[in-house]
Amino acid sequence: MKRVWCLYRVSKKQQVSADEDIPMQKNACYEFVKNKPDWTITNELYEKGVSGWKKSLNERDEMAILKEGALNKEFDVLLVFMFDRLGRREDETPVMVNFLIQNGIEVWSVKEGQRKIESHVDKLLNYISFWQSDGESQKTSIRVKEAKKQLSEQGYFQGGTAPLGYKIIETNQQHWKYKDRRIKELVPDEVESQMIKLIYHLYVNKLMGYRKITDYLNAHGFRTRDGKEFVISTIKRILENPIYIGRKRYKTATGGTQPFNNKLQIISEELYYQAEQIRNTRRSCIKKQDKTGIPRSGKLLFSGLAYCKYCSSKLTTNYLYRTSKRKNGTYKNVIYRYRCPLNKGSLHCNHEQNIWGGKKYDTLILNKIKVILSHFELQSFLDSSKNMKSELLRIKERNIQNLKKELSDLEKQHNRLKLEIGKALLGESTFTPEQLSDVITELEKQIEEKSAQIQTLNKELVKERENYSDVNYLANKLENWEQKFNEADEHLKKAMLSRVINKVYLGKNEIEIELNIWLSDYFEGRFD
Repeated sequence: MKRVWCLYRVSKKQQVSADEDIPMQKNACYEFVKNKPDWTITNELYEKGVSGWKKSLNERDEMAILKEGALNKEFDVLLVFMFDRLGRREDETPVMVNFLIQNGIEVWSVKEGQRKIESHVDKLLNYISFWQSDGESQKTSIRVKEAKKQLSEQGYFQGGTAPLGYKIIETNQQHWKYKDRRIKELVPDEVESQMIKLIYHLYVNKLMGYRKITDYLNAHGFRTRDGKEFVISTIKRILENPIYIGRKRYKTATGGTQPFNNKLQIISEELYYQAEQIRNTRRSCIKKQDKTGIPRSGKLLFSGLAYCKYCSSKLTTNYLYRTSKRKNGTYKNVIYRYRCPLNKGSLHCNHEQNIWGGKKYDTLILNKIKVILSHFELQSFLDSSKNMKSELLRIKERNIQNLKKELSDLEKQHNRLKLEIGKALLGESTFTPEQLSDVITELEKQIEEKSAQIQTLNKELVKERENYSDVNYLANKLENWEQKFNEADEHLKKAMLSRVINKVYLGKNEIEIELNIWLSDYFEGRFD
Protein backbone atom coordinates (compact mmCIF):
# COMPACT_ATOMS: atom_id res chain seq x y z
CA MET A 1 0.00 0.00 0.00
CA LYS A 2 1.44 3.38 -1.04
CA ARG A 3 1.34 6.10 1.59
CA VAL A 4 0.09 9.39 0.13
CA TRP A 5 0.72 12.87 1.41
CA CYS A 6 -1.50 15.63 0.02
CA LEU A 7 -0.49 19.29 -0.21
CA TYR A 8 -3.15 22.04 -0.45
CA ARG A 9 -2.16 25.69 -0.94
CA VAL A 10 -3.86 29.03 -1.48
CA SER A 11 -1.98 32.30 -1.86
CA LYS A 12 -4.51 34.48 -0.02
CA LYS A 13 -6.14 33.97 3.36
CA GLN A 14 -9.48 35.06 1.91
CA GLN A 15 -9.43 31.94 -0.28
CA VAL A 16 -9.23 29.45 2.57
CA SER A 17 -12.98 28.80 2.80
CA ALA A 18 -13.92 29.59 -0.81
CA ASP A 19 -15.55 26.81 -2.82
CA GLU A 20 -12.95 26.93 -5.57
CA ASP A 21 -9.91 26.75 -3.32
CA ILE A 22 -8.78 24.49 -0.44
CA PRO A 23 -12.08 22.53 -0.05
CA MET A 24 -12.13 21.96 -3.81
CA GLN A 25 -8.45 20.85 -3.88
CA LYS A 26 -9.07 18.43 -1.03
CA ASN A 27 -12.19 16.89 -2.61
CA ALA A 28 -10.42 16.48 -5.95
CA CYS A 29 -7.46 14.71 -4.32
CA TYR A 30 -9.74 12.32 -2.40
CA GLU A 31 -11.67 11.47 -5.60
CA PHE A 32 -8.37 10.84 -7.39
CA VAL A 33 -7.14 8.46 -4.67
CA LYS A 34 -10.41 6.46 -4.84
CA ASN A 35 -9.34 5.30 -8.28
CA LYS A 36 -5.99 4.08 -6.92
CA PRO A 37 -6.75 0.92 -4.85
CA ASP A 38 -3.19 0.65 -3.53
CA TRP A 39 -3.07 4.28 -2.36
CA THR A 40 -4.07 5.60 1.08
CA ILE A 41 -3.87 9.17 2.35
CA THR A 42 -1.80 9.27 5.54
CA ASN A 43 -1.11 12.98 5.91
CA GLU A 44 -2.41 16.33 4.64
CA LEU A 45 -0.40 19.56 4.56
CA TYR A 46 -2.09 22.97 4.38
CA GLU A 47 -0.53 26.25 3.28
CA LYS A 48 -3.07 29.00 3.95
CA GLY A 49 -2.31 32.42 2.57
CA VAL A 50 1.15 31.46 1.27
CA SER A 51 2.28 32.76 -2.12
CA GLY A 52 4.18 30.19 -4.18
CA TRP A 53 5.83 32.98 -6.10
CA LYS A 54 6.64 35.64 -3.47
CA LYS A 55 7.95 33.14 -0.89
CA SER A 56 10.96 30.92 -1.54
CA LEU A 57 10.90 27.23 -0.61
CA ASN A 58 13.18 27.90 2.36
CA GLU A 59 10.56 30.28 3.80
CA ARG A 60 7.71 27.75 3.60
CA ASP A 61 7.32 25.47 6.62
CA GLU A 62 5.43 22.75 4.75
CA MET A 63 8.29 22.36 2.25
CA ALA A 64 10.64 21.62 5.14
CA ILE A 65 8.19 18.97 6.41
CA LEU A 66 8.05 17.41 2.94
CA LYS A 67 11.85 17.25 2.71
CA GLU A 68 12.20 15.71 6.14
CA GLY A 69 9.41 13.19 5.42
CA ALA A 70 11.04 12.18 2.14
CA LEU A 71 14.44 11.66 3.78
CA ASN A 72 12.85 9.56 6.55
CA LYS A 73 10.81 7.48 4.04
CA GLU A 74 7.53 8.50 5.73
CA PHE A 75 5.50 8.53 2.48
CA ASP A 76 5.62 7.20 -1.07
CA VAL A 77 3.50 9.65 -3.08
CA LEU A 78 3.03 13.43 -3.01
CA LEU A 79 -0.33 14.43 -4.49
CA VAL A 80 -1.38 18.01 -5.38
CA PHE A 81 -4.33 19.39 -7.29
CA MET A 82 -2.01 21.10 -9.81
CA PHE A 83 1.77 21.34 -9.83
CA ASP A 84 1.70 25.11 -9.29
CA ARG A 85 0.51 24.26 -5.72
CA LEU A 86 4.11 23.15 -5.11
CA GLY A 87 5.35 26.55 -6.21
CA ARG A 88 5.65 28.97 -9.09
CA ARG A 89 9.34 29.79 -9.05
CA GLU A 90 11.14 28.57 -12.14
CA ASP A 91 14.49 28.43 -10.35
CA GLU A 92 13.33 26.50 -7.25
CA THR A 93 10.28 24.33 -7.85
CA PRO A 94 11.84 21.94 -10.46
CA VAL A 95 14.69 21.39 -7.96
CA MET A 96 12.16 20.40 -5.28
CA VAL A 97 10.46 17.95 -7.66
CA ASN A 98 13.85 16.41 -8.56
CA PHE A 99 14.72 16.10 -4.85
CA LEU A 100 11.49 14.21 -4.07
CA ILE A 101 11.82 11.86 -7.04
CA GLN A 102 15.48 11.14 -6.28
CA ASN A 103 14.43 10.13 -2.75
CA GLY A 104 11.91 7.62 -4.08
CA ILE A 105 8.78 9.82 -3.91
CA GLU A 106 6.29 9.80 -6.79
CA VAL A 107 5.04 13.32 -7.57
CA TRP A 108 1.46 13.44 -8.89
CA SER A 109 -1.07 16.10 -9.88
CA VAL A 110 -4.81 15.47 -10.15
CA LYS A 111 -4.98 17.49 -13.36
CA GLU A 112 -1.55 16.89 -14.91
CA GLY A 113 -0.61 13.34 -13.99
CA GLN A 114 2.84 12.22 -12.82
CA ARG A 115 6.09 14.15 -13.05
CA LYS A 116 9.19 12.11 -13.99
CA ILE A 117 12.91 12.81 -14.51
CA GLU A 118 13.85 9.61 -16.34
CA SER A 119 15.15 11.48 -19.36
CA HIS A 120 16.57 14.85 -20.35
CA VAL A 121 13.24 15.64 -22.05
CA ASP A 122 11.38 15.03 -18.76
CA LYS A 123 13.63 17.50 -16.97
CA LEU A 124 13.16 20.06 -19.76
CA LEU A 125 9.36 19.66 -19.66
CA ASN A 126 9.42 20.12 -15.87
CA TYR A 127 11.41 23.32 -16.23
CA ILE A 128 9.15 24.67 -19.01
CA SER A 129 6.03 23.91 -16.94
CA PHE A 130 7.24 25.82 -13.90
CA TRP A 131 8.71 28.57 -16.07
CA GLN A 132 5.20 29.12 -17.45
CA SER A 133 3.74 29.18 -13.91
CA ASP A 134 6.35 31.74 -12.88
CA GLY A 135 5.45 33.91 -15.86
CA GLU A 136 1.74 33.68 -15.13
CA SER A 137 2.33 34.73 -11.53
CA GLN A 138 4.32 37.76 -12.66
CA LYS A 139 1.62 38.74 -15.15
CA THR A 140 -1.08 38.30 -12.50
CA SER A 141 0.89 40.42 -10.07
CA ILE A 142 1.33 43.18 -12.65
CA ARG A 143 -2.38 43.10 -13.55
CA VAL A 144 -3.51 43.21 -9.92
CA LYS A 145 -1.11 46.03 -9.00
CA GLU A 146 -2.10 48.08 -12.05
CA ALA A 147 -5.82 47.55 -11.39
CA LYS A 148 -5.46 48.55 -7.74
CA LYS A 149 -3.30 51.53 -8.70
CA GLN A 150 -5.85 52.78 -11.22
CA LEU A 151 -8.75 52.31 -8.81
CA SER A 152 -6.76 54.04 -6.07
CA GLU A 153 -5.95 56.97 -8.37
CA GLN A 154 -9.66 57.26 -9.18
CA GLY A 155 -10.43 57.54 -5.46
CA TYR A 156 -11.95 54.12 -4.82
CA PHE A 157 -11.44 52.51 -1.44
CA GLN A 158 -8.81 49.75 -1.43
CA GLY A 159 -9.44 48.25 2.00
CA GLY A 160 -8.53 48.99 5.58
CA THR A 161 -10.11 51.31 8.11
CA ALA A 162 -11.53 54.67 7.10
CA PRO A 163 -9.46 57.58 8.50
CA LEU A 164 -11.11 59.68 11.19
CA GLY A 165 -13.43 62.10 9.45
CA TYR A 166 -14.65 59.61 6.83
CA LYS A 167 -16.98 56.65 6.39
CA ILE A 168 -17.10 53.86 3.81
CA ILE A 169 -20.11 53.55 1.50
CA GLU A 170 -20.90 50.99 -1.20
CA THR A 171 -21.31 52.26 -4.77
CA ASN A 172 -23.40 50.72 -7.54
CA GLN A 173 -20.30 49.73 -9.54
CA GLN A 174 -19.38 46.05 -9.74
CA HIS A 175 -16.06 45.03 -8.15
CA TRP A 176 -13.27 44.52 -10.67
CA LYS A 177 -12.42 41.06 -9.27
CA TYR A 178 -15.29 39.78 -7.12
CA LYS A 179 -18.39 39.91 -9.29
CA ASP A 180 -20.79 39.48 -6.37
CA ARG A 181 -19.46 42.62 -4.65
CA ARG A 182 -19.69 46.36 -5.22
CA ILE A 183 -16.81 48.86 -5.22
CA LYS A 184 -16.62 50.94 -2.06
CA GLU A 185 -15.53 54.52 -1.63
CA LEU A 186 -14.71 56.98 1.13
CA VAL A 187 -16.90 60.00 1.84
CA PRO A 188 -16.67 62.60 4.65
CA ASP A 189 -18.60 61.72 7.81
CA GLU A 190 -20.87 64.60 8.83
CA VAL A 191 -19.99 64.49 12.55
CA GLU A 192 -16.34 63.44 12.42
CA SER A 193 -15.46 65.97 9.69
CA GLN A 194 -16.46 68.78 12.07
CA MET A 195 -13.98 67.35 14.58
CA ILE A 196 -11.22 67.43 11.93
CA LYS A 197 -11.98 71.09 11.18
CA LEU A 198 -11.81 71.89 14.89
CA ILE A 199 -8.40 70.18 15.25
CA TYR A 200 -6.90 72.18 12.36
CA HIS A 201 -8.49 75.37 13.71
CA LEU A 202 -6.94 74.82 17.14
CA TYR A 203 -3.53 74.03 15.63
CA VAL A 204 -3.31 76.81 13.05
CA ASN A 205 -5.52 79.63 14.33
CA LYS A 206 -5.16 79.05 18.07
CA LEU A 207 -1.56 77.77 17.78
CA MET A 208 -2.15 74.90 20.20
CA GLY A 209 0.38 72.06 20.24
CA TYR A 210 -0.44 68.34 19.99
CA ARG A 211 -0.75 67.91 23.74
CA LYS A 212 -2.94 70.96 24.23
CA ILE A 213 -5.28 69.86 21.45
CA THR A 214 -5.45 66.37 22.95
CA ASP A 215 -6.28 67.75 26.40
CA TYR A 216 -8.83 70.17 24.95
CA LEU A 217 -10.70 67.46 23.01
CA ASN A 218 -10.73 65.00 25.91
CA ALA A 219 -11.79 67.63 28.45
CA HIS A 220 -14.67 68.71 26.22
CA GLY A 221 -15.97 65.18 25.73
CA PHE A 222 -14.74 64.49 22.20
CA ARG A 223 -13.87 60.84 21.59
CA THR A 224 -12.41 58.68 18.82
CA ARG A 225 -14.60 56.41 16.73
CA ASP A 226 -14.24 53.52 19.19
CA GLY A 227 -15.19 55.73 22.13
CA LYS A 228 -11.66 56.16 23.51
CA GLU A 229 -9.91 59.36 24.52
CA PHE A 230 -7.60 61.04 22.03
CA VAL A 231 -3.83 60.56 22.27
CA ILE A 232 -1.07 62.77 20.90
CA SER A 233 -0.13 60.35 18.10
CA THR A 234 -3.69 60.48 16.71
CA ILE A 235 -3.61 64.28 16.51
CA LYS A 236 -0.19 64.15 14.85
CA ARG A 237 -1.42 61.70 12.18
CA ILE A 238 -4.48 63.83 11.46
CA LEU A 239 -2.41 66.98 11.00
CA GLU A 240 -0.02 65.19 8.60
CA ASN A 241 -2.61 63.40 6.45
CA PRO A 242 -3.20 65.01 3.01
CA ILE A 243 -6.50 63.15 2.59
CA TYR A 244 -8.21 66.08 4.32
CA ILE A 245 -7.41 68.28 1.30
CA GLY A 246 -8.66 65.59 -1.07
CA ARG A 247 -5.34 63.84 -1.76
CA LYS A 248 -5.44 60.33 -0.34
CA ARG A 249 -2.16 58.46 0.06
CA TYR A 250 -1.66 55.08 -1.60
CA LYS A 251 1.17 52.60 -1.30
CA THR A 252 3.68 52.44 -4.12
CA ALA A 253 7.41 51.80 -4.33
CA THR A 254 8.05 55.54 -4.12
CA GLY A 255 4.92 56.57 -2.20
CA GLY A 256 2.46 59.11 -3.49
CA THR A 257 -1.04 60.50 -3.33
CA GLN A 258 -4.08 60.16 -5.50
CA PRO A 259 -5.07 62.99 -7.80
CA PHE A 260 -7.19 65.66 -6.15
CA ASN A 261 -10.69 64.42 -5.27
CA ASN A 262 -13.03 67.21 -4.23
CA LYS A 263 -15.43 64.65 -2.67
CA LEU A 264 -12.81 63.89 0.01
CA GLN A 265 -11.83 67.47 0.84
CA ILE A 266 -12.72 68.57 4.38
CA ILE A 267 -10.38 71.55 4.93
CA SER A 268 -8.83 74.11 2.59
CA GLU A 269 -5.37 73.61 1.12
CA GLU A 270 -4.30 76.92 2.65
CA LEU A 271 -5.16 75.69 6.14
CA TYR A 272 -3.38 72.34 5.58
CA TYR A 273 -0.15 73.94 4.34
CA GLN A 274 -0.23 76.50 7.16
CA ALA A 275 -0.33 73.53 9.56
CA GLU A 276 2.59 71.95 7.68
CA GLN A 277 4.64 75.14 7.97
CA ILE A 278 3.97 75.40 11.70
CA ARG A 279 4.86 71.72 12.13
CA ASN A 280 8.18 72.08 10.30
CA THR A 281 9.12 75.19 12.24
CA ARG A 282 8.31 73.62 15.58
CA ARG A 283 10.13 70.43 14.71
CA SER A 284 13.37 72.27 14.07
CA CYS A 285 13.16 75.11 16.56
CA ILE A 286 10.75 74.56 19.46
CA LYS A 287 12.22 73.71 22.82
CA LYS A 288 10.49 73.50 26.19
CA GLN A 289 8.75 76.78 26.83
CA ASP A 290 7.15 78.46 29.85
CA LYS A 291 3.53 77.28 30.01
CA THR A 292 2.42 79.40 32.96
CA GLY A 293 -0.49 81.83 32.81
CA ILE A 294 -0.32 85.30 31.39
CA PRO A 295 1.64 87.53 33.78
CA ARG A 296 0.21 90.86 34.80
CA SER A 297 3.48 92.36 36.07
CA GLY A 298 6.22 94.03 34.09
CA LYS A 299 6.69 97.41 32.49
CA LEU A 300 5.61 96.35 28.99
CA LEU A 301 1.91 96.23 28.10
CA PHE A 302 2.07 92.93 26.22
CA SER A 303 4.37 90.92 28.48
CA GLY A 304 2.89 87.43 28.58
CA LEU A 305 0.85 88.08 25.42
CA ALA A 306 3.73 88.58 22.96
CA TYR A 307 5.07 85.59 20.97
CA CYS A 308 7.74 85.06 18.32
CA LYS A 309 6.30 84.84 14.81
CA TYR A 310 9.05 82.47 13.65
CA CYS A 311 8.97 79.76 16.32
CA SER A 312 5.83 80.57 18.36
CA SER A 313 7.85 80.90 21.58
CA LYS A 314 6.55 83.22 24.29
CA LEU A 315 8.73 86.31 24.31
CA THR A 316 10.60 87.27 27.46
CA THR A 317 11.04 90.86 28.58
CA ASN A 318 14.28 92.43 29.73
CA TYR A 319 15.93 95.83 29.85
CA LEU A 320 19.28 97.52 29.43
CA TYR A 321 20.76 100.86 30.53
CA ARG A 322 21.88 103.36 27.97
CA THR A 323 24.05 106.18 29.23
CA SER A 324 23.95 109.62 27.67
CA LYS A 325 25.87 112.78 28.57
CA ARG A 326 24.09 116.04 29.25
CA LYS A 327 25.16 119.48 30.40
CA ASN A 328 24.15 118.75 33.97
CA GLY A 329 25.90 115.40 34.04
CA THR A 330 25.54 111.78 32.93
CA TYR A 331 22.00 110.45 32.43
CA LYS A 332 21.12 106.74 32.55
CA ASN A 333 18.09 105.70 30.45
CA VAL A 334 16.28 102.33 30.88
CA ILE A 335 15.26 100.60 27.61
CA TYR A 336 12.76 97.75 27.82
CA ARG A 337 12.68 95.02 25.14
CA TYR A 338 10.89 91.88 24.01
CA ARG A 339 13.23 88.99 23.22
CA CYS A 340 12.83 85.46 21.78
CA PRO A 341 14.33 82.94 24.27
CA LEU A 342 15.52 80.64 21.47
CA ASN A 343 17.89 83.25 20.10
CA LYS A 344 20.67 84.13 22.50
CA GLY A 345 23.19 86.34 20.78
CA SER A 346 22.68 85.15 17.19
CA LEU A 347 19.94 84.71 14.64
CA HIS A 348 19.11 81.14 13.68
CA CYS A 349 16.13 78.81 13.06
CA ASN A 350 15.01 81.18 10.25
CA HIS A 351 14.55 84.07 12.71
CA GLU A 352 14.79 87.39 10.88
CA GLN A 353 14.60 89.28 14.16
CA ASN A 354 14.90 88.28 17.81
CA ILE A 355 14.70 91.54 19.77
CA TRP A 356 11.94 94.17 19.62
CA GLY A 357 11.94 97.57 21.30
CA GLY A 358 9.28 97.57 23.98
CA LYS A 359 8.12 101.17 23.76
CA LYS A 360 8.00 101.18 19.96
CA TYR A 361 6.11 97.89 19.59
CA ASP A 362 3.70 98.53 22.47
CA THR A 363 2.66 101.71 20.66
CA LEU A 364 2.35 99.96 17.26
CA ILE A 365 0.30 97.05 18.65
CA LEU A 366 -1.95 99.33 20.66
CA ASN A 367 -2.65 101.56 17.66
CA LYS A 368 -3.52 98.52 15.56
CA ILE A 369 -5.96 97.26 18.22
CA LYS A 370 -7.58 100.68 18.40
CA VAL A 371 -8.08 100.69 14.63
CA ILE A 372 -9.66 97.22 14.75
CA LEU A 373 -12.01 98.08 17.61
CA SER A 374 -13.01 101.35 15.98
CA HIS A 375 -15.02 99.19 13.52
CA PHE A 376 -16.86 97.44 16.34
CA GLU A 377 -20.66 97.59 16.15
CA LEU A 378 -22.54 96.38 19.21
CA GLN A 379 -25.67 94.96 17.57
CA SER A 380 -23.77 93.30 14.72
CA PHE A 381 -21.43 91.67 17.24
CA LEU A 382 -24.33 90.32 19.31
CA ASP A 383 -26.07 88.89 16.22
CA SER A 384 -22.95 87.11 14.92
CA SER A 385 -22.17 85.75 18.40
CA LYS A 386 -25.67 84.28 18.74
CA ASN A 387 -25.08 81.73 15.97
CA MET A 388 -21.70 80.76 17.37
CA LYS A 389 -23.17 80.36 20.84
CA SER A 390 -25.88 78.02 19.53
CA GLU A 391 -23.28 75.79 17.89
CA LEU A 392 -21.15 75.68 21.05
CA LEU A 393 -24.21 74.77 23.13
CA ARG A 394 -25.04 71.92 20.77
CA ILE A 395 -21.48 70.55 20.87
CA LYS A 396 -21.29 70.75 24.68
CA GLU A 397 -24.66 69.00 25.09
CA ARG A 398 -23.52 66.15 22.84
CA ASN A 399 -20.17 65.85 24.61
CA ILE A 400 -21.85 65.76 28.04
CA GLN A 401 -23.99 62.85 26.82
CA ASN A 402 -20.84 61.01 25.68
CA LEU A 403 -19.21 61.53 29.07
CA LYS A 404 -22.34 60.39 30.91
CA LYS A 405 -22.34 57.13 28.93
CA GLU A 406 -18.67 56.56 29.80
CA LEU A 407 -19.44 57.28 33.46
CA SER A 408 -22.35 54.82 33.41
CA ASP A 409 -20.08 52.08 31.98
CA LEU A 410 -17.48 52.74 34.68
CA GLU A 411 -20.11 52.58 37.43
CA LYS A 412 -21.41 49.25 36.09
CA GLN A 413 -17.88 47.84 36.15
CA HIS A 414 -17.47 49.16 39.68
CA ASN A 415 -20.66 47.46 40.87
CA ARG A 416 -19.67 44.13 39.29
CA LEU A 417 -16.28 44.22 40.98
CA LYS A 418 -17.84 45.00 44.37
CA LEU A 419 -19.96 41.84 44.00
CA GLU A 420 -16.80 39.92 43.07
CA ILE A 421 -15.18 41.05 46.35
CA GLY A 422 -17.77 39.03 48.29
CA LYS A 423 -16.99 35.93 46.23
CA ALA A 424 -13.26 36.47 46.77
CA LEU A 425 -13.73 36.58 50.54
CA LEU A 426 -15.56 33.24 50.34
CA GLY A 427 -12.83 31.76 48.13
CA GLU A 428 -15.19 31.48 45.14
CA SER A 429 -13.38 33.95 42.86
CA THR A 430 -10.30 33.55 40.68
CA PHE A 431 -9.10 36.93 42.00
CA THR A 432 -7.78 37.78 45.44
CA PRO A 433 -9.42 40.56 47.49
CA GLU A 434 -6.20 42.58 47.16
CA GLN A 435 -6.26 42.36 43.36
CA LEU A 436 -9.90 43.43 43.23
CA SER A 437 -9.25 46.23 45.69
CA ASP A 438 -6.54 47.71 43.44
CA VAL A 439 -8.79 47.60 40.37
CA ILE A 440 -11.72 49.11 42.28
CA THR A 441 -9.50 51.95 43.54
CA GLU A 442 -8.40 52.75 40.00
CA LEU A 443 -12.02 52.64 38.78
CA GLU A 444 -13.12 54.97 41.56
CA LYS A 445 -10.40 57.40 40.51
CA GLN A 446 -11.64 57.30 36.89
CA ILE A 447 -15.26 57.77 38.05
CA GLU A 448 -14.23 60.79 40.10
CA GLU A 449 -12.36 62.33 37.17
CA LYS A 450 -15.22 61.66 34.77
CA SER A 451 -17.75 63.15 37.19
CA ALA A 452 -15.57 66.24 37.54
CA GLN A 453 -15.43 66.63 33.75
CA ILE A 454 -19.22 66.38 33.50
CA GLN A 455 -19.66 68.85 36.33
CA THR A 456 -17.29 71.33 34.64
CA LEU A 457 -19.04 71.06 31.28
CA ASN A 458 -22.45 71.40 32.94
CA LYS A 459 -21.29 74.60 34.62
CA GLU A 460 -20.05 75.92 31.27
CA LEU A 461 -23.36 74.97 29.69
CA VAL A 462 -25.37 76.78 32.36
CA LYS A 463 -23.16 79.83 32.00
CA GLU A 464 -23.59 79.94 28.23
CA ARG A 465 -27.37 79.53 28.52
CA GLU A 466 -27.76 82.54 30.81
CA ASN A 467 -28.86 84.97 28.11
CA TYR A 468 -25.39 85.13 26.62
CA SER A 469 -24.30 87.19 29.60
CA ASP A 470 -20.58 86.79 28.92
CA VAL A 471 -21.01 88.04 25.33
CA ASN A 472 -23.09 90.94 26.56
CA TYR A 473 -20.42 91.69 29.16
CA LEU A 474 -17.66 91.74 26.53
CA ALA A 475 -19.82 93.84 24.21
CA ASN A 476 -20.41 96.43 26.92
CA LYS A 477 -16.70 96.54 27.72
CA LEU A 478 -15.90 97.14 24.05
CA GLU A 479 -18.19 100.12 23.74
CA ASN A 480 -16.07 103.26 23.99
CA TRP A 481 -13.11 100.94 24.63
CA GLU A 482 -10.44 103.49 23.66
CA GLN A 483 -11.76 106.10 26.07
CA LYS A 484 -11.97 103.57 28.93
CA PHE A 485 -8.45 102.33 28.11
CA ASN A 486 -6.93 105.81 28.15
CA GLU A 487 -8.45 106.48 31.57
CA ALA A 488 -7.31 103.17 33.13
CA ASP A 489 -4.17 102.57 35.21
CA GLU A 490 -1.40 100.20 34.05
CA HIS A 491 -2.84 97.09 35.69
CA LEU A 492 -6.35 97.71 34.35
CA LYS A 493 -4.94 98.36 30.86
CA LYS A 494 -3.30 94.92 30.85
CA ALA A 495 -6.51 93.31 32.04
CA MET A 496 -8.48 95.06 29.27
CA LEU A 497 -5.96 93.93 26.65
CA SER A 498 -6.10 90.31 27.85
CA ARG A 499 -9.92 90.31 27.36
CA VAL A 500 -9.55 91.46 23.78
CA ILE A 501 -6.57 89.45 22.51
CA ASN A 502 -5.12 85.98 23.03
CA LYS A 503 -1.66 86.54 21.55
CA VAL A 504 0.43 89.00 19.57
CA TYR A 505 3.08 87.67 17.16
CA LEU A 506 6.10 89.84 16.41
CA GLY A 507 8.25 89.49 13.31
CA LYS A 508 10.55 91.75 11.34
CA ASN A 509 8.53 94.93 10.83
CA GLU A 510 5.44 92.76 11.24
CA ILE A 511 2.70 92.38 13.84
CA GLU A 512 -0.04 89.72 13.91
CA ILE A 513 -2.81 90.01 16.46
CA GLU A 514 -4.84 86.96 17.50
CA LEU A 515 -8.14 88.21 18.92
CA ASN A 516 -10.18 86.19 21.40
CA ILE A 517 -12.58 83.63 19.95
CA TRP A 518 -15.64 85.91 19.88
CA LEU A 519 -13.88 88.85 18.27
CA SER A 520 -11.86 86.74 15.82
CA ASP A 521 -15.07 85.29 14.39
CA TYR A 522 -16.73 88.70 14.32
CA PHE A 523 -13.83 90.49 12.56
CA GLU A 524 -12.86 87.56 10.29
CA GLY A 525 -12.13 88.77 6.76
CA ARG A 526 -12.69 92.48 7.57
CA PHE A 527 -9.02 93.44 7.54
CA ASP A 528 -7.55 91.15 4.85
